[in-house]
This record gives sequence, C-alpha cells and structure tokens, in this order.
Amino acid sequence: MSALQLADKVAIVTGAGQGIGEAIARAYAREGAKVIITGRTLSKLRDVAQKILTDGGEAVPLEASAGDREDAEKTVGAAISRWGRVDVLVNNAHTFTDFLPIEDPRMEANCMVDLQSAFIGSLQLMQQCFPHMKQQGCGSIINMGSSYGIRCEPGFLAYAAAKEAIRALTRTAAREWGRHKIRVNTILPSALSPKAIWYLEQSKTYDLELSKVALGYFGAADDIAPSAVFLASDASRYVTGQTIGVDGGSTMF
Repeated sequence: MSALQLADKVAIVTGAGQGIGEAIARAYAREGAKVIITGRTLSKLRDVAQKILTDGGEAVPLEASAGDREDAEKTVGAAISRWGRVDVLVNNAHTFTDFLPIEDPRMEANCMVDLQSAFIGSLQLMQQCFPHMKQQGCGSIINMGSSYGIRCEPGFLAYAAAKEAIRALTRTAAREWGRHKIRVNTILPSALSPKAIWYLEQSKTYDLELSKVALGYFGAADDIAPSAVFLASDASRYVTGQTIGVDGGSTMF
C-alpha cells in the first residue's frame, strides 16, 4: 500500500488561487494526486501551481469562473484530456456579495449572484464529472457549505441560502449516485482566509465571532485541508451525504 493517501488520483479544486482552495490543492498534491486548479485570476493559480511543482507535485492552472457552464466543461475536459480520469471534485469557489439587510432592494440580485456561482457552479461541475466517475465506478465530491447557512446571521441571506442549497445538492446527489460508488459530502469550513479577514475587519466583529468558536481560536486554511484529504481518500469510502463542520466547534449537529 502506498504511503500517499491520494496516489494515482486526479482532483479538481476550484477557487484554488488562495486560502482554503490553495491549501486543499497543495495537500492533495503532497498526498500524490494530480490536480487541476481553477479560479478567476490566472496569475494566482500559476503561483500555486509553481509551489506544488516545487514540492514535487503536479498541477495544471486553469482560469475558470464558477457558474459558467462552458468553463465547467473546459475544466473537466482538461482533466480527462491530460490524465484520462477524474476522481475528486472540490467545489470551493463562491462569489461573495455584500452583506445586506433583507429589505435592501439589492438583495434579490445578490441572491442570484450567490446561487449562480455557488449552487449552480457546483451543480455544473458535478454534472460534468458524473459520467466519468460513473464509468470508473468511484468518485468523491466535496462541496463547501458554511455555518452561516445553519446559523443564519443577519445580513447574510444570499450567502446562507446558497450554502444551504449546496447542502441539499450534496444529500440529493449522495442518494442518487451512491449506487455508482460516487460519494458526496459537505464541509463547513471556518478559517482566516483573505475574505474572512476582510469581513471581520469591515464588520468589526472579530471578538463576537471568536466567542462562538468552542476551541477558542480561528483556524487557518491548513486546518481545513486534512478533512478534505480524508474525504477524497479511500479511508472515507463509507462516508457519504454528510455535513462535516471543520470550524472549531462554532457549529454542532
């Protein structure tokens, strides 16, 4: 048995130019996976790919936007063309709109943006991966939810709705695709990513948010990656349809 948990696997990680996506992509490569990394800023993706190459891994950077069907087709097509398979999909990319009260007239537009990038974007990539995973007789899909979808914090309707839609997508796909040995799970991550730091600074809620974390400290992106490695590996072969909080205990089921 290889010491590498993801040896010979091919993974797609979206939103991998920084933060949690970057940490997951680099962790996958260290564990032996070949990785397609996508995002909206090619220069960031190239930097991540170079880090992976320096560490002895293999990664292909690909500019792509979550929620664009042509980009979803291009992304999965790149994995199949280069390596002939796709074993793992991590739907991490999500456009983040301003936090607004429900009565704000911009709310409807914000909901549409969040749902298109997070929910529709995840759906599109899952649909593109499905025939290949079905033919292989295996696959692991990891969607990113949020504790905000559970907690429904004021000002975050668009974000929370999109993240809860993703959890419904996860559970439905786990039911429908389980017979093909395709596993689908949701991670609720919490880490001081660039976007999280921006929000805490803008909203002046650092101490308030920290008080909700049972372990008493904010995690880093590298605290999320090990759970994503586990869900991508054969060690989690009997885990599907689950929501796993990797957030220091700010959300408990």
